[in-house]
Amino acid sequence: MISKRWSGDGLERLLASPVFTARQIRQMALPLVLDGLSIMFINMLITALISSAGEASVASVNLVSPIFTLAVCLLNGICAGGTVAVTQNYGSGDAAKTEKAAGQILWLTFLSGGLIGLLLILFPRPILTFLYAGAEPKVLAKAASYMARGSISLIIFTIYSGIFCILRGLGESKKCLYLTIIINVAYLLFSILFLNVLQMDILGSALALILARTAGSLAAVAFLFLPRDLPIHMTLRAIFSFDKPILASILDVSIPFGLEQIFLYGGNIVVTAIAVPLGTSAIAVNSIATSLFGVVTAAALAAGNLGVTVTGRCIGAGEKKHAYRYGMMMVIFAEGLLLVSAAVFYPLFPLMLEHLYTAAPAVQAGTLRLLRNILIPALLFWPVSNVIPAILRSGHDTVFPSALSLASMWTVRVAWGYVLAFPLGLGLDGLWIAMWSEWAVRTVILSIRFCRKKWLNKAAPAASSK
Repeated sequence: MISKRWSGDGLERLLASPVFTARQIRQMALPLVLDGLSIMFINMLITALISSAGEASVASVNLVSPIFTLAVCLLNGICAGGTVAVTQNYGSGDAAKTEKAAGQILWLTFLSGGLIGLLLILFPRPILTFLYAGAEPKVLAKAASYMARGSISLIIFTIYSGIFCILRGLGESKKCLYLTIIINVAYLLFSILFLNVLQMDILGSALALILARTAGSLAAVAFLFLPRDLPIHMTLRAIFSFDKPILASILDVSIPFGLEQIFLYGGNIVVTAIAVPLGTSAIAVNSIATSLFGVVTAAALAAGNLGVTVTGRCIGAGEKKHAYRYGMMMVIFAEGLLLVSAAVFYPLFPLMLEHLYTAAPAVQAGTLRLLRNILIPALLFWPVSNVIPAILRSGHDTVFPSALSLASMWTVRVAWGYVLAFPLGLGLDGLWIAMWSEWAVRTVILSIRFCRKKWLNKAAPAASSK
């Protein structure tokens, strides 16, 4: 007999709160899951398309990807602060402040992304040579070409990122899903055209990125300014507004998170640099394995994104008890999604490597070994280590998760990864062991932090605490 707790009515009561109905939670969750899946699935297909041009092309894109990821994550740092500001002001019922917060996100993301993009456009070769001095000349040349052209898209992407985080803070997850579909389907179609049909190699990949992000940004502008069903109405005055308390609230989350991203993804760049002496084939294995593993974790990422909205709005409404409860539910949600994704995708990986990536037998074997070895640690440690930081930040507990990420990245993933890869001779396997070791460390520490509940008192919501 089915437990009442997990019956239809029981599930309704479990999901519901004074801030959200169960239906609202479900309506937000499904688009976020599809959003994450579509992003990672498209990225996987793009890696497969690039792999048809040879290991040198895959390796060159893999060298640039951590740098692009770092740039995007710096934008996401601003957007994280913006999302929290929007969702808490919206939760308190203050439409005017919500609009001002949205406006400040837009100019902050454009200014930051423009400066970063300009730096990468002007100095691609010096940056890559400094980071990857041991890379093969052919790979380095392709990487520099890809970085210079692809960085143009970063400036365009600032518009998309800013609007996306505003819509997410308002709980408009369906519109976020539509935007994700638009930008990623455009990226896939342009990639097929430029890489497979016209065979433009690295230049084609960069052009696909520019055109896709242009399409996504235009759609984002339409989604924010044209519909009349949004709870806020953006004006030019709101976009160019300057409200010091709201800006301070955004930066209170954005600065620690942005610094965390610099050191966190800077560490990823160092890990990629560590892998360079292992050879072009090892870099290709790492790139393909990363793209496939990203598909497995894609749906589970929705739990963290959903958590920011639901816990942030609960805190804004003064419902701290329900904010904590939803935080716990998001970890369980992530674990369930990860289990389902692994059960679906892992049996398909051998076929995908053979027919989709057309990888050499040695590359296939190395990729499958990495993916098999990471499965159990991922199920044990990935959900808490990747979801709880988002929950803590939704309550303005920003310094702790950022400091933890900084310390664990450089001591465990970088330093321990180097020891495993070279002195102990484990090579690429050692770098992946260090990755899940970091998840384990973060899981223990973050669990203690979350359960102590002190993070619930960091924010100062408009409503009184209940």
